[in-house]
Amino acid sequence: MRPTRLDPHKSYKPLDVGNGIVSGSVTPGGLWLSLGFTHPVHGRVELTDAPAFPDENRGDQAAARRYRADLASPARKGFGAYVLRGEAEAFLVEDSLPLAVHEVGYARVEALTFAPRGRHGAIQVVRVAARDRDAWVGANWKGSMRLARAAYTQLTPGGALAAAPERTTFGQEGQLIWIDDRELGAAVAIALPPGSQVPAGTSVPIVVAIALALTLDDAIRESMLLAGEGHELVGDEVRERRTWWQGIGRDAESDRAIRRASAYALDCAAARVGDEVVAMLADHEILPLVWTRDAYYACRMLLELAPRDERVRAAVDGFLRWLFVEAERPGGWWPRASLANGASKDPAFQLDQQLFPLLLLEDHARITGATSLRDSYARVRDDALRALLARRTPFGLIATDETPADDPLGDQPYHFSSHVLLWRVLRDLDPRAAAAVREATRTGFTDSGRFAYAVRGAGGDGARHYHDANDLPTVFAPAWGFCDADDPVWRATIEFAWSAANEGYFAGALGGLGSLHTRHPWPLGDLQEIVVARVLADAERERRALERLEKVETWDGLLPEAYDETTGAVASRHWFAWPAALRALLALDPMLKAP
Repeated sequence: MRPTRLDPHKSYKPLDVGNGIVSGSVTPGGLWLSLGFTHPVHGRVELTDAPAFPDENRGDQAAARRYRADLASPARKGFGAYVLRGEAEAFLVEDSLPLAVHEVGYARVEALTFAPRGRHGAIQVVRVAARDRDAWVGANWKGSMRLARAAYTQLTPGGALAAAPERTTFGQEGQLIWIDDRELGAAVAIALPPGSQVPAGTSVPIVVAIALALTLDDAIRESMLLAGEGHELVGDEVRERRTWWQGIGRDAESDRAIRRASAYALDCAAARVGDEVVAMLADHEILPLVWTRDAYYACRMLLELAPRDERVRAAVDGFLRWLFVEAERPGGWWPRASLANGASKDPAFQLDQQLFPLLLLEDHARITGATSLRDSYARVRDDALRALLARRTPFGLIATDETPADDPLGDQPYHFSSHVLLWRVLRDLDPRAAAAVREATRTGFTDSGRFAYAVRGAGGDGARHYHDANDLPTVFAPAWGFCDADDPVWRATIEFAWSAANEGYFAGALGGLGSLHTRHPWPLGDLQEIVVARVLADAERERRALERLEKVETWDGLLPEAYDETTGAVASRHWFAWPAALRALLALDPMLKAP
């Protein structure tokens, strides 16, 4: 094994594990915090130690932020094998698999957690090495846990979900613990090892297996199979991980950010819905929902990483099927957010959310060289594009309900970066319409010598000057060809964005571009600055942005939504697939200025 010790001086975050079917998180000591899977009715169901989020707190941002912070608190106790108690050193094996190492005086206890490929559960292989006296390893289990629908703690108002019915029954028979809920339609089974004596000077490995399923019989069957195969599966898993990194040429120390982002995307963000159907979640803990925007960057990074790899193609091809075949599209539009099972969660119309699926489809064909999926979904794509263009006003712009930060635009419904993205999609699919959109966008948003963030009407009417960490198309505009790198209007927009005049810029020792959605610098803002630095050929600016990302990443090498501008500590949302994916995408091609 190649374990990397995690630096406890960096921002803490629970450690994640998954296989694209199940995903969850553990404490540094190896106790479980959650394990969940895609459910055909509820989107995601999970076994968790977290309390329920009260329905009366829906829409209360402060309550949602407190709940999210508690999910990532080091004080969270977890549940699991009693032998995993006390303090532990935390490692990642192959930059993917949590390894906890306990020194308990008379023994050394190591626990490796993983979800075997293709299985509906997870395994912990716990090795107990006795020192100068015998040690007893029992099958004791500790901690509270419950089986429930995911909490979905959104900050912005969303579509309400009906209460999930629950009627949970618990049981234990010998070395098997089970939870069954026929009202919820889910079950979990935990297979514990028999108690054993570990003679002094020797070590003994034990296996704990957890399986999730729609029925109790299936959960029990899978947990017992996993427990029986655990010793063999652990070696296979570690070897396959190492072989995969080597096979795609990403096993160097300098590739760690790429490995972390791709492991999270494939293990935890990807969520298998059915045969050849995969949801791509914003994250697996806080918001296990699909935003086409977030999912685009995870998929685009994977395509850049290994476009012909079987595992990558299963995830990305499966997500395209989810988008164009399985997902609900109320009124013909992809909603703001969807449950993993494809059901519409928040029906608000966001212009850019309609465009990312079309861009991903074209990127897929261009990067892989395979056109079969593009051909299969061409009719849906063309119908969607025609419907969008039919929404143009007489002055050529399309109104959107919300920004890419999910915030309402109110009486300024025309949004600049979404129109740059619209032009980018049309550039390859309908050049004539692209030219018209480009002209309307430049005419409609140019005000005071720069591009406005949003406008009320034609000719820059009611212009709002602001720039947000979520608005990546603005910095991609020169590389895409929307404008030149020395375009004075674009240059003025960028200068404004990284200045105190912009409400979305937050000054401090680690100051940078953020969002009014969460008033701190965002890693997405630093990633935008890397793109700007590359466009402007400013190597020093890129170096500073990269250094900030290294300082504010969590100890497992991932990136939060926002960080404190003074200390660098996580300020919001420890789990977030999008910035890690974009960071990896930019690292895969050090000359990249736009996807």
